[in-house]
Amino acid sequence: MKISKTWWGQQFLAALENFTDSGRLARGRSYSTDNRIKTWKLAKGIASATLRGNINPYFGVYKEPTYHVSVKMLPLSGAQWEQVIALFSQKASVISKLLINDMPESIENEFKAADTHLLPQSYKDFIVQCDCPDYAVPCKHIAGVCFRLAQQFDHNPFLLFEMRGLSPEKLRKELLKSPLGKILAQGQETTQPSLIPAEHFYTQPKPQELPKQITSHQFWQGQKPLPKAIESPQEALIPALVIKKGGDYPEFWQKQTSFISVMEDFYLRMRKLCLRELS
Repeated sequence: MKISKTWWGQQFLAALENFTDSGRLARGRSYSTDNRIKTWKLAKGIASATLRGNINPYFGVYKEPTYHVSVKMLPLSGAQWEQVIALFSQKASVISKLLINDMPESIENEFKAADTHLLPQSYKDFIVQCDCPDYAVPCKHIAGVCFRLAQQFDHNPFLLFEMRGLSPEKLRKELLKSPLGKILAQGQETTQPSLIPAEHFYTQPKPQELPKQITSHQFWQGQKPLPKAIESPQEALIPALVIKKGGDYPEFWQKQTSFISVMEDFYLRMRKLCLRELS
């Protein structure tokens, strides 16, 4: 089963497979879960994590240890980024996708034209560190952090640019400076109707003045008879909007199956259960 769902995440992991054995990678995959990763931080292109290790008397480890891991990628130079961004700015198919936070499938062609690459191709593209006693690089803890990184890239592919030394904000700023970027940005701007603010999120009860004198019957039964029929609520234009808003793979969802399909199955079973209880 592929732990990454996108082509860029899978290619990121393929670089690991090129310089380490499959058994070590299989063990590393188990270290990418929340059960193993105690803390996680991804900032300024560096992934830092603390992982729960195993007791191993062979290495003199008799208590469950905590290992500190850091993974970063070799950053590109400023001149390289200038050349790559200039190539981006010449292709509408590339710059238009980048401006809507999408990763073009042909993006490596522009990096190749600049005699470099975005996705890693070998161990030389990684700068890793782990304080475990395993001498091999990458160890299973480093592999676990790389697997977690691949999952992060699935949700936000522009973290790859940050790992290479260019923040997504700066990339967008540089793209908008180009003539083609300005034209495409103007085309993406659409006039949206202004929102009408509401005083309350929920419907508020309206106060009613009570008569000065009221009988016990009027107190319990009310002044007017209740309506015989209740107006049915309007159907939602998009069912389960809150569930679908995050997409199939929201950031908190680490499983391979679609979050929407799981929730659809859950609601279907709950509906059958409620109907069974009512019958």
